[in-house]
Amino acid sequence: METGKRFLAVDQGNSNIKLTLISGEETEVCRFPSDACEEVFTAVDRLRPDCGAFCSVCRIDTRMVESLRMALDGRLLVMSHSTSLPVGIDYSTPGTLGLDRVALAAGAAGLYRGETVAVADAGTAVTIDLVDSRPAFRGGRITPGLALRFDSLHRHTAALPLVTPDGAAPLAGISTETSVRSGVLLGLSDELCETFRQYRNTYGCTRLVLTGGDAPLLGKCISSRIPVSLQPHLLAMGLLYIYEYNEIN
Repeated sequence: METGKRFLAVDQGNSNIKLTLISGEETEVCRFPSDACEEVFTAVDRLRPDCGAFCSVCRIDTRMVESLRMALDGRLLVMSHSTSLPVGIDYSTPGTLGLDRVALAAGAAGLYRGETVAVADAGTAVTIDLVDSRPAFRGGRITPGLALRFDSLHRHTAALPLVTPDGAAPLAGISTETSVRSGVLLGLSDELCETFRQYRNTYGCTRLVLTGGDAPLLGKCISSRIPVSLQPHLLAMGLLYIYEYNEIN
């Protein structure tokens, strides 16, 4: 991308919209509820992007897309399953593959060129995907995230409280609260570590690239056990690489 260009990544989730402005080495992030269109466009006006890309894991808000396209003078890439990609897709049902997983794979492939890596997005659900050195998305795993696990234990049992991830999580819990926290937090940490080890032994993975809202907390739990790289803006970087690839091609 031309030096000095201001790129805006728009990530529309089920309940939130995340704007990430990338300008050189600097980034700025804004988050809004999914129905806060007026606030979103106030932020877009303030950020003054030159171009951008839009990715949605749910139904695309066509009014928002058209408004973004107008704000960017047409320089907006809208991710779809037919978008040209800088990474191959080895998946038996590519039409059902979440576009966020595709963007994350592109981000990891661009940041770690020539490496085979595992990419974990720790949000409401946790995806643990394999991106090989060609580069190509090889598939992965989807498992409940921390909030879902805590909430499920509380909702589907008679006596277990709703526990948060903040607080002590000893190896062996010494109270109901710490036992739940240990089971959920350390259990998911163990799952991430074991999945990475299996990917490393089978496919030659060199590192786990960790992103998403729960990445900092999980990173603290596993960084002494496996090679971890925290990338909070991985999806935005992936959208930037996809935008640049389509500009060139």
